[in-house]
Amino acid sequence: MKIKFEQMRSPEVAEFAAGGGMVIIPIGACEEHGRHLPVITDTQMAYSAAIDAAKKLSGKIPVSVLPAVWFGYTVAMLKNWAGTITIKPKVLIDLLSNICQSLIDMGIDKILFVNGHGNNPGVLDVVVRSAGDDFKVFPGVVNIYDCWEKEYIIQNRKSKPGGIGHACEIETSVMLYLTDGQNLVDMSVADDTDIMKSDLKNCPVDWGITGKKRLYLSTWYLENSTYGGAGDPTNATKEFGEAIHKMTVNGLCGVIEEFYEVQTKLKGRKLNRSCDKF
Repeated sequence: MKIKFEQMRSPEVAEFAAGGGMVIIPIGACEEHGRHLPVITDTQMAYSAAIDAAKKLSGKIPVSVLPAVWFGYTVAMLKNWAGTITIKPKVLIDLLSNICQSLIDMGIDKILFVNGHGNNPGVLDVVVRSAGDDFKVFPGVVNIYDCWEKEYIIQNRKSKPGGIGHACEIETSVMLYLTDGQNLVDMSVADDTDIMKSDLKNCPVDWGITGKKRLYLSTWYLENSTYGGAGDPTNATKEFGEAIHKMTVNGLCGVIEEFYEVQTKLKGRKLNRSCDKF
């Protein structure tokens, strides 16, 4: 079985679907990431994790990865810096719903989105709930940052509070690892100008600190950014990035295995309800 969906021929896709194959849809964004990171950062992180997780599970679970959806929803404020392409939420919902429907129409009912972009989760929630409403197929969503072990990051980060957000220590480290030798990360222009300063107790802006988030406010509303970043990339290292990427892959493998198991177990179940339309 081929890990990359686009490399399969039509008969192979049909066989994959008939065998209960599962499809991963990576999604990120085309978005500015400060002066030092490429605009593909969120997409690269999600796609690389999806591919590596699928390879790790090859032979155990029939799973294949679609080419990444590398346009996402990004708040308009990031258009202040060149490189950001944003898709309106309602358009993105239609696009992702059409992808799901196409897979469902060919007999694939195990669909998992792997998201690497912070503005996408609300859109993805609507997409997977709508697929359940329309087709009785229930895709899943996993955000790569939910695979990170917070305690590890707290203990091993080098940046001060406010250093982990966007184009930050973590994203820069991971991209140093994923693009090693490709000359895509320019650390000569990475600085701490855009380290985040908000200290709201109910809305911590730094992912890698203790504290519960009870309030949502856009980071871009709370923080002033000079170069389009939100954090401190200056202490980023390839080694830290490798650890975070491997942590993401391991967490994703656990998600994929459980998702596949529950989808297989619940398929075709009969519910004790008076109306079976929904």
